[in-house]
Amino acid sequence: MIEIGKMNTLTVESKGGEGFLLTQEESGEHCFMPHSLAGENIKTNEQVDVFVYLDSNSKRLLATSEIPHAFVGEYGYMEVIDVQPFGAFLDWGINKDLLVPGNEQKEKLRLGEKYLVRVDLEEGAERVFGSTKLGKYIDDTEFDILENDKVELQPVEDTELGYRCIINRKYIGMIYHNETFTHVKLGKFYEGYVKKLREDGLIDASFQVQGVGNLFQSKDKVMEVLNRNKGSVGITDKSSPEAIRGLFGMSKKTFKSAVGMLYKDRKITINKNGIEVVKK
Repeated sequence: MIEIGKMNTLTVESKGGEGFLLTQEESGEHCFMPHSLAGENIKTNEQVDVFVYLDSNSKRLLATSEIPHAFVGEYGYMEVIDVQPFGAFLDWGINKDLLVPGNEQKEKLRLGEKYLVRVDLEEGAERVFGSTKLGKYIDDTEFDILENDKVELQPVEDTELGYRCIINRKYIGMIYHNETFTHVKLGKFYEGYVKKLREDGLIDASFQVQGVGNLFQSKDKVMEVLNRNKGSVGITDKSSPEAIRGLFGMSKKTFKSAVGMLYKDRKITINKNGIEVVKK
């Protein structure tokens, strides 16, 4: 069965003047891919991975080689490009815009603003829509990740506690300000780690691996910065937290532990002016 709002592997059955007829071999279902939405070098009888959605005008299934910001069942960070009395249209990243109906808006969406949105499929229908009423989705969260797992983080909102973020495009979480030691750009994707899977369906996340793993990672980061600065820097464990965070992207506590381990391993020397790599 062709899955609407998701990627599908389909076979190119034929080519016409307007586009391609695609078929799912298992179910025999068809959909159409216009030339304007097809990738290069599409050939008949070959399999292609395409995103499928229902065209609101023709009421037929359309396929595109473009990939949206989020599939059905995922979260995305999208910009409002048009506002109508019945809802707001968001830039979905493909030729089709994503509609967030008025009754699916937690607060009235404003033109030009970006929002955290859940993409969903109307039950018993083929209509894909967006929603900013996230509570019902978070309550039903089932995790397929574990604590300490490496994940993809996308910060989308700077709150009083920290950065609200999308995790692996499937979950919502928080990276706390007191554990953030680097400049964060909203909408950008980062590598991070799961700290805690919470009972309320949310996740506490971090840019740094936790526990002993963090120390080993921090040791490597200190050596990387030293080598990038010709083997020495004018910062020690006596320097201010702000100076350490600015250069190394870590807390003063973590920095002191990493420097202590490197000194014990005889990889660096420490003096009143800074630290430097031991020359072999």
